[in-house]
Amino acid sequence: MSSDLTIKEKLFVDVFNKNYKALCLYGAKLCGDFSEAEDIVQEVFVKFWNVFKEDSEGISVRSYLYRMVRNACIDLARAKKYDTVDVNSLADQLEDFFQAESEEDSKIDKLLEAIENLPDKCRYVFTAICVNNRKYKDVADEMHISLNTVKTQLSRSIRILRENLNKDDFKLFLAFFAVSE
Repeated sequence: MSSDLTIKEKLFVDVFNKNYKALCLYGAKLCGDFSEAEDIVQEVFVKFWNVFKEDSEGISVRSYLYRMVRNACIDLARAKKYDTVDVNSLADQLEDFFQAESEEDSKIDKLLEAIENLPDKCRYVFTAICVNNRKYKDVADEMHISLNTVKTQLSRSIRILRENLNKDDFKLFLAFFAVSE
């Protein structure tokens, strides 16, 4: 029994490592706050572990996790008395992006890797604006730079991402982050 648990623990850690960042980004797009999304994803993994350790047969892990994050974000929105229609609409649009298992996994990994490979300032500006939905002015004030410099850094990061991603992956990137140049 203990060897089964050890194997399941290793599998769980592998699932966690492969999906945590993407789930956080997905949650952030749904609830609008990256730190809330991280909390939600951690809670989802706790709930998922309770299901996974008992019976992991027949579960489409990735779809199951994304649906759990989506539902948790909707629950959070309801608790905050936000209009959940927009959350549901956005969740439905993004759900198709994450449904396919293996091919989409590599696309998400490519997106995350491309973002991580951005120069530091570009990555910070991109993450603050596109992931955390912060305002240009707030980012400029925090970094002690001009508003135009923030716009330039964001534009540069999008250009670099366009150069580093193939055409289809870049289209998915634009759809996921709803970036307008």
